[in-house]
Amino acid sequence: RKVGSVRMRMGRGITVDSGAADNLMPRRMVRGKHNKIKPSPGSRAGVGYLAASNHRMPNEGETDFKFQTTEGTNEEWTFQIAAVNKVLCAVSYLVDHDMRVIFDRDEKTKVDTSHILNKKTGKCIKMKRERNVWTIDAYIDEDEDVDTSESFVRRG
Repeated sequence: RKVGSVRMRMGRGITVDSGAADNLMPRRMVRGKHNKIKPSPGSRAGVGYLAASNHRMPNEGETDFKFQTTEGTNEEWTFQIAAVNKVLCAVSYLVDHDMRVIFDRDEKTKVDTSHILNKKTGKCIKMKRERNVWTIDAYIDEDEDVDTSESFVRRG
């Protein structure tokens, strides 16, 4: 954890979506001094996304999103910015970045054992299954606009 930041758990986590073409994130999630939205090949080409409601959403650019998993692994994944309701991670993105995505459960206990395996490092990210949707917990460091020299002063 960095000085001058607060570690926050993303309320809805990151939804792992086998039907998504790209990683998608709403603009409101891009916050802090170090997160920037930049033009992407998709935004420059006028790419858009189609919501389940048949509503078209333009690609507004991309950001490199840094987060930490429950297991303590630091990750940085690229997300396209669009007017989505939650953060979506495309299985195709994970596979193209040397990860194996396994949806499974233990045959005897019926406990879900789904996870994402980084084939280079051997590290796993556990997925949770809730209402038949798989998510991963993600934690972000939210920058505080606080003078750190003041935070160590004893008050009265």
